[in-house]
Amino acid sequence: MTDQPATDVAIFEAERPRLRGIAYRILGTPDDADDIVQEAWLRYSADAGAIDNPAGWLTTVVTRLAIDRLRSAQHRRETYVGPWLANPLFEPVDPSPGPDDAVLLAESLTLGFLAVLERLSPLERAVFILHRVFDTPLAEVATIIERNEAATRQLSKRAGDHIAEARPRYAAAADEVEELANQVLAAAMTGDIATLESFLAEDVVHLSDGGPDHRAARAPVLGRSRVARLFVGLAKRFDPAMEFHVVPANGQPAFYTVVNDEPFMLHVSNWVDGLLTGSFAVVNPDKLAAFHTAWKAAHSTE
Repeated sequence: MTDQPATDVAIFEAERPRLRGIAYRILGTPDDADDIVQEAWLRYSADAGAIDNPAGWLTTVVTRLAIDRLRSAQHRRETYVGPWLANPLFEPVDPSPGPDDAVLLAESLTLGFLAVLERLSPLERAVFILHRVFDTPLAEVATIIERNEAATRQLSKRAGDHIAEARPRYAAAADEVEELANQVLAAAMTGDIATLESFLAEDVVHLSDGGPDHRAARAPVLGRSRVARLFVGLAKRFDPAMEFHVVPANGQPAFYTVVNDEPFMLHVSNWVDGLLTGSFAVVNPDKLAAFHTAWKAAHSTE
């Protein structure tokens, strides 16, 4: 960006976090989000002087590129072995997200919420993120996705209905999450099914993304009894070389398991009134590579 006028660079850099946030929420893959934001910069820098509304123009370009990228990736995700979870971000936890719109902005970054977004079509996903999460006026969203306003409103309604049916539930503070998760881990390690079940909601769901080459549950595990038995079974496979770290992942506290300085598993849990409602584990090492690099960089400075 060194040869570009400083004002153009400053305008783009001011928009970069929002653009990356939109692209990542649509795609669930930070590398693809970064590629798309970079492509938007190249297009913007080539004709910045003729653009009257840089923020709107950049949002349009990033959204359209993300929709196209998601459409091309859909077959791979549909044929993916086991559940597909987003590639995690080493993202700080906001202790006080503020009003409702800020809460949704933070919540929409979590692995559980991104998993629900997978139920939407690319257009529904883009409309929901732009309109409901980033508060973009519906008329503007219609222009971005090249649909009329009535059709866009219908897409927004369908997306909202899907999200309402399966929206993850979590309400515990970060320090509570760590304490509760430690108690679950202790019960699992000792095989104490009764105590373990006392921490699980009746309709708890566990999703595990191991990809094609790593052992993980190939389908969602539903219900208190099944999830408890799964946790005990997983605990029996724990290696003495495993290290457990509390880390920030997609704006939530998470447990990160490392073996011999290599990533093993990232686990995020959702809690409501002291009960585990959702459990999300990323085991696929390809999805943990960038997270591991970011964690190591942060860990080395502690």
